[in-house]
Amino acid sequence: MTELRVRKPAADEANAVAALVNAHAIAVRGEPNITPETVREWLTDPAIDIRVAERSGELACYGDMMFAPDGLRAHLDLREHPDHEGSSAVLLDVLEAAAAERGATVCRAYSDRAETSYVGLLESRGYRAIRCSFEMLVALDHAPKRTALPPGVELRPRQEGEERAMYEASTDAFADHWGFEPRPYEEWARRHVESALTDRSLQFLAFEGDEIAGVCLCAPHQSLQPGFGWVDVLGVRPPWRRQGLALALLTHAFAEFCDRGFDRVGLGVDGESTTGALQLYERAGMHVAKQDDTFERMLP
Repeated sequence: MTELRVRKPAADEANAVAALVNAHAIAVRGEPNITPETVREWLTDPAIDIRVAERSGELACYGDMMFAPDGLRAHLDLREHPDHEGSSAVLLDVLEAAAAERGATVCRAYSDRAETSYVGLLESRGYRAIRCSFEMLVALDHAPKRTALPPGVELRPRQEGEERAMYEASTDAFADHWGFEPRPYEEWARRHVESALTDRSLQFLAFEGDEIAGVCLCAPHQSLQPGFGWVDVLGVRPPWRRQGLALALLTHAFAEFCDRGFDRVGLGVDGESTTGALQLYERAGMHVAKQDDTFERMLP
């Protein structure tokens, strides 16, 4: 069999990379996951180190790597084309070596629970499962009921000029969450402000007076499947927790998506959240659609 060649993808390969990532997603979950437009954003993001493994002119595996702010932990994400089984092992070698060269001491890798072969590869390399997360979905088969806001709290879409305040509120809301790594504003803004998917009218801020109490940042799902909405960030700052604000933000997002013709909404949640997020989403009518596991390994 022809050997794999690992390289960095060119800027004009967004279509080919998207096709590879979607082939993986369809094999694992039965539906595509990404568009070429979003891949183009990945390829131009300086915070993401992307590599592809190629065999005989075909892309066999995608991999990217991001570092924690202190540089000591590398986050690895690999997607293997179903026609090129085993290519992820080669790319994993390259990414681990690159992480070590840049001074990382720990690698974290992520896998859908259904990816049994990739899970086996990680475990054979000494990775151990340390955490799980869930993708949750709700069908918008009827008009959702908006839950009442706490007294004194008002909710509205983000206005121009509120980007940094939104960032600071989001950072504060997630500061005590497991695995949270605060990112510089510029890096955060590339995803939540400058992305082609950003719709300011779907980014909701809850105010008490002049202070932001909670945020709910939504967008069409990155796959752009018709009718699929996504809650990318849902956070309540500590002084406003346990008052029903998170549920009010979530049901408001459901209703807004429904008004726009969306028929389902998803989000991701830490499976061991100490804030009761999983139970909250279940009360809102969501169910677990898939499980992802986080694996970790100390680098030699």
